[in-house]
Amino acid sequence: MSGVSITYPITPAGVDEAILQPSSSFKQEVSKVLLAIAFFMLTYLVLMAAAIALAILCASGGFLLVINFPKIFTLMIGIGLIGLGVMVIFFLLKFLFKRNKVDRSHLIELKESDQPELFAFVRKLTQETQCQFPKKIYISPEVNASVFYDSSFWSMFLPIRKNLQIGLGLVNSVNLSEFKAILAHEFGHFSQRSMKLGSYVYNVNQIIYNMLYDNDSYGRTLESWANISGYFVFFANITIKIVIGIQWILQQVYSIVNKSYMALSRQMEFHADSVSAYVSGSDHLVTSLRRLEVADSAYNRLFGYYDLWYKQNFKPDNLYPQHHAIMNQFAKEQGIPVEYGLPQVNAHSFANFNKTRLVIKDQWASHPSTEDREAHLNRLNIRTEAIKSSAWVLFRDAEVLQKQVTEKIYNGVKFENPPQVLDVQSFRKLYSEEVEKYQLNERYKGFFNDRDISPIDLTNIDASPRTNLDEILDDQTLSLPHVIDGLKADIQNLELIIQGTIPVKTFEFNGKKYKKVSTAELVCQLRQELAASENQLVTADYNVISFFIKAAEKHGQTDRLRDRYRELFRVSASAEEDLKNYTQLMNDINPIYYDNLSYTDIRIIMAKVKNNEVLIKDRLRELFQEGSGAARFITDEQRKTVEDYLSKNHEYFNEPDFNNEALMLLNQAMSIYQLVVSERRFILKKDLLEWQLSLVDR
Repeated sequence: MSGVSITYPITPAGVDEAILQPSSSFKQEVSKVLLAIAFFMLTYLVLMAAAIALAILCASGGFLLVINFPKIFTLMIGIGLIGLGVMVIFFLLKFLFKRNKVDRSHLIELKESDQPELFAFVRKLTQETQCQFPKKIYISPEVNASVFYDSSFWSMFLPIRKNLQIGLGLVNSVNLSEFKAILAHEFGHFSQRSMKLGSYVYNVNQIIYNMLYDNDSYGRTLESWANISGYFVFFANITIKIVIGIQWILQQVYSIVNKSYMALSRQMEFHADSVSAYVSGSDHLVTSLRRLEVADSAYNRLFGYYDLWYKQNFKPDNLYPQHHAIMNQFAKEQGIPVEYGLPQVNAHSFANFNKTRLVIKDQWASHPSTEDREAHLNRLNIRTEAIKSSAWVLFRDAEVLQKQVTEKIYNGVKFENPPQVLDVQSFRKLYSEEVEKYQLNERYKGFFNDRDISPIDLTNIDASPRTNLDEILDDQTLSLPHVIDGLKADIQNLELIIQGTIPVKTFEFNGKKYKKVSTAELVCQLRQELAASENQLVTADYNVISFFIKAAEKHGQTDRLRDRYRELFRVSASAEEDLKNYTQLMNDINPIYYDNLSYTDIRIIMAKVKNNEVLIKDRLRELFQEGSGAARFITDEQRKTVEDYLSKNHEYFNEPDFNNEALMLLNQAMSIYQLVVSERRFILKKDLLEWQLSLVDR
């Protein structure tokens, strides 16, 4: 049994049902979508009429040819003409036979007999949102919840019962009131109060997508037809040319319909949020939105650690207590309060880190931004008391489910040796070691995180008159790296607008609306701000170093401190050059994995790779020579990989084939090269920052 008394979260009373009515923006987007659908239908009917006319013409021509010239040669041509007409029509009708089935391989179905509290909760919520109870309820591993169904062309006209998918990562991240709000949002998409047009548009979009991109089966059919006889190759090629022409037309239509659909989809999200607020209050969805971003990041971070530990044959016994541990560690690092075991994240939690001021409305986004959704919910201002109990109270034998899902994730993972299963205590120990390895002393308040210290001229640096490091690292100084990152991001995006890569006519900056013609002037302004901020950061770094110079003077360690900073600046500069060479080589070689290249193109790429490889091999030899200390950052197996890579001149392409073994070795060696360069620079910085604190503490 659950063993916990479950109180169903409060449903607000006296809320005006007007909030459930589609907004004027919603209605406007509906009108645009209806026009887009009408345009698609008209285009499709014209294409179909043309295809039928072509088929009749081909069939008539083939029939007359065979009747008037009855030979094997003319018979094959006649059949080819008929096949041409049939295959063009089939291309335009093949979507009728396509069923978009949702992959359920990662899901586990729940039964009401096993989870009566959860089913009772969902049943009551579907009654409140006035939608059908789900056909089936599944659990999945991730931080997500959704309502889904297998769709086809016919699902636009036939009633379809939806399935509910609940991610255990989401359950792990919310309280009971927030869980109700999230599920109410999902049911809001399909409730009686919600418009059904979105589902209709989705299927129209799938029809166009099917003809544009889902053509593997059709291509195999054409190939099989062409292989029957050499006579049919000619007609198959003509069919391909006609299909390419049809696809070009549909590509233009797809752009119109899809953009309209995305705009409607964003309005549907607002509408589903309104349904959620109506039955659960607006505040609980607000509190969950931000935390789920943190939870999703923590979930990905958890798998990142297990990817690192894979070679050590580690796997988790239960992902979810470990996921919880990462969330709370993140909250600790960022100074976010934790209540009832959950980080209390809000819009201000990351305000000090995100200093971008540019807002670009993404016309292709299916969801509004978190900021826009939060603003919409806050305007509704429907407040209810929160039930702080974890959403896990709804699940019987929650730990059994968690372990079952964890085991399902790792079913397909092949370990070299029998894996060692980590419980939460073992995980925390390993995780703490990883965190400690890459964590700078908290007395620096994150000022030196994720950046190099400015290369200061140490020859005539003066000792600081300040006696307190906190006085130097005030709030304004601490914000400088984030201000610089924000300015760089804004400048980059504005330049993309100028180039047309981001196709917008207007954007917002600092809450003010700008037209595209003003972009260049704004870039100039931000470049001046960036230069000023970077100068301020250099001054701040100077002040920190100056403070520790004073401490070093008291202990006769001034020369040693200067030498250690000079070494750090030298290594940081060489690391930048090393990483630039690494990035260049990887960018050069990437096209061979994604593009259909000619032998000439491949030879040109390999010449570039070989040219850059000379520099990287020389640097690897320097890094791993005796006394350099670089080997301490890698395992014996990685060292062996580097030695194999350096041992000879590898050929990556022997026409007509690639040498996959050599390419794999190259990629492994480049990964190790990047690791060593980055680790060496970071550890040198961390050791220096820790040592200079000891000068103050003596």
